[in-house]
Amino acid sequence: MRRTVIALLLLLSGVASALAQPAPIKQNLPKTAAAKPAVAKQAPPQNGNCVGVVSNLGEKFTVRKIGYTVFGNEENEVPVESWRIDDLVGAKISGLLGKRAAVRRIPYQKEAFASIETPKLFRNPDADLGEILRTITVGTRCARYVVVTPSFVYYGTTNQTLGGVGIVSSKAPFFTGDLYNLYMFALLRVYDGETFAVLTRKFASLGEPNLLATIKGPHREVDKSFWPDSPDIAQNAKLREAIRELVGQTLDATLPELTLAD
Repeated sequence: MRRTVIALLLLLSGVASALAQPAPIKQNLPKTAAAKPAVAKQAPPQNGNCVGVVSNLGEKFTVRKIGYTVFGNEENEVPVESWRIDDLVGAKISGLLGKRAAVRRIPYQKEAFASIETPKLFRNPDADLGEILRTITVGTRCARYVVVTPSFVYYGTTNQTLGGVGIVSSKAPFFTGDLYNLYMFALLRVYDGETFAVLTRKFASLGEPNLLATIKGPHREVDKSFWPDSPDIAQNAKLREAIRELVGQTLDATLPELTLAD
């Protein structure tokens, strides 16, 4: 009987001890996060704080001779895209704007401007060019666009015209020889990026008086060594650097007079 009581006491003591022990803590181990597929970063959308540049000033270079009579007149146009004159236009605009706005060169097909080069009665060049601009800028959204195109002037009192970039040879007065001039004639227009209406327009100028000048526009008199004797004018480094310098100086004088950004 005594042994039975002792066994019963030991059993109850063991149960009490087991109940007194704390329950084991369940550990919540961190789950390994599933790897997410890499997502390519998309370019930020164009916010409109840019100035688009369309320039077709530097596609060709004109070599022009003006004689005493019509029989002494000659003209030859050669492609000079390798001279990167249009890139120079973009760089000058970018340099002027600095951090105020990003500058974007707008690509276009060569035939894009063919419609405005065709004679048309009652033409509105600004509006016609605005429609062309609207077409070639699809997919971009800039606050303003600068369009630089060749312009044309009469040589002296003759009916002979000079346009774009080129070199002209003409007879000096009193049969004293020939005169040689590099020239750069361009019209710069600034269009609104939403309405494509012209905001301002200006002929390229060096700020020189033109009233009595034979060539009314940016030009520089040079010597005969600049006259290209070879038909491969695009490889003429002397002529290339001289005309790029004239274009650069003219843009430096003209661009500050345009409203390129707010």
